[in-house]
Amino acid sequence: MELFYREYGSGDNYLIILHGLFGMSDNWAGLARKYSETHHVIVPDARNHGRSPHSPEFSLELMMDDLNELFEKLDIKNVSILGHSMGGRVAMNYALTYPKRVNKLIVADMSLKKGKLRPEHKAILGALSLVNLSNKKSYAEIEKALSRFVNDKRRLQFVLKNIIRTENGFVWKLNPGSLVRNIGNVMPELKTTNRYTKPTLFIRGGASDFVLEKDEPAIYEHFPNADIQTMEGASHWLHSDNPELFSSIVLDFLND
Repeated sequence: MELFYREYGSGDNYLIILHGLFGMSDNWAGLARKYSETHHVIVPDARNHGRSPHSPEFSLELMMDDLNELFEKLDIKNVSILGHSMGGRVAMNYALTYPKRVNKLIVADMSLKKGKLRPEHKAILGALSLVNLSNKKSYAEIEKALSRFVNDKRRLQFVLKNIIRTENGFVWKLNPGSLVRNIGNVMPELKTTNRYTKPTLFIRGGASDFVLEKDEPAIYEHFPNADIQTMEGASHWLHSDNPELFSSIVLDFLND
């Protein structure tokens, strides 16, 4: 699949940023511009997200195939990868499958264990399934309908970014049907004997439970050169909670 992507900077020192579930490349624009001072940054929209094509199929394996197609198109032979949440799962699996292609790996608030549908996931999936955009006349009307499912204002704004007005009315940028049907395909436990031995950084939010102390042995087993750092007080959206600190941690690692 030919992904939509945003590009910042130039040269052969590539960094690719992989967004999380229900996200898009635009969410990372500010940080990508910062990283482009030292790297050629590529930020794609995953399939069924943002401005990339929709598909009835959705899985980690397909997203890795999409990356290979993108790398071939851009003639990228080696790259550092930063992945958050779902993007972190893709990044880990890609580095373990194609270790020679990945220079450095950064995983933002994601572990190797099997994912679970959390209340915030269920709320957004409910909104995707049950909110009819075709009969809405304004963003305010859509926001009111979505708020029945997503009552956290921050997440509500996150969901609203996935809606666009066209000449035929409002539509989802996301592919609701495919995401609802295939959500389990992007949350599997990482099961492989492969190891990625190059420099790896795991950044976790101190107020998040996505990466716990009990998850560390599995991380070190598959990523023996890993460093695990904690952003105290940060949630799962740690890059949004404290972008300056997050950016500093990432750049120190990339430029070391």
